[in-house]
Amino acid sequence: MELKLLRSFIELADAGHYGKTAAKLFITQSTLSKQIQALEESVGGALFERGRHGAILTPLGMLLKREARALLRLSEDIDVKMRRANAGLNGQLDIGFGVSTLIVAPELIAGFRAATPDSQITLNDLPSREQHQRLLSGRLDVGFCRAPEESEDLSFMPLVEEQLALVLPREVEFPAPDRMSTLNQLGFVALSPSSGPGLDGQVNRWCAANGFKPRIVQHAEDILTVHAVVAAGLGAAFLPWHGVNALAGRTRQQPLSGVESTWPVGLCWHRKQTTPLLDRFVDHVSKHQ
Repeated sequence: MELKLLRSFIELADAGHYGKTAAKLFITQSTLSKQIQALEESVGGALFERGRHGAILTPLGMLLKREARALLRLSEDIDVKMRRANAGLNGQLDIGFGVSTLIVAPELIAGFRAATPDSQITLNDLPSREQHQRLLSGRLDVGFCRAPEESEDLSFMPLVEEQLALVLPREVEFPAPDRMSTLNQLGFVALSPSSGPGLDGQVNRWCAANGFKPRIVQHAEDILTVHAVVAAGLGAAFLPWHGVNALAGRTRQQPLSGVESTWPVGLCWHRKQTTPLLDRFVDHVSKHQ
């Protein structure tokens, strides 16, 4: 059943006159009659009775009028949604983030939601490596994460410079740079390499560059657990500076310097799998970072 025919039918049902309806639709009466005949063939019965008073709906026509109005409203709603989707004003975004963007990501997302209230956003707490993998496989739209390594398919917009930090229980004093080995008596808590290969590699490179080998006494599967173990006084840790500052209050943190102490964190997305909504989000972040 063609929507064009239904629209002509509704116009004729409302006007009750072939001539007036044809003029309103900018078609001839002959064309309008053919459209109604085609619709009648489709539904299997007469929709109008012609008389001195114009076109009068049959019982079948009255039924179709009720149903056709609902169908046309639905069609119009779909058209509006499609136009808004093409303009990047509605749709779904799956966004990844990590501990380094606990402050910056929510602020940017909140601003975007205020500007595009019809968008639906799902947040996923994921390490950078997993974000990269999901972006490449199409299971994530955009992520706040480390810069990807050697991937031509992923675009990256730097937002903040993350910095490695030494994190200690509140009662433990920071040692002098040449006395880091004294912390091995307490021991270090580390993120499992499989859970955070990016951070694990960063810590290993910094330690190698500074001639330090930490004594790992415990591994944990996420940064929040590492931080909680340190806060409980059970070890020291190397963690992202922005991340532990967002956690605040329960530990002492000191940023580290030198080679391999910093890395870029930003917005990452698949350059070949963009949508109007994703393009609008990237544009929003670029203007408000």
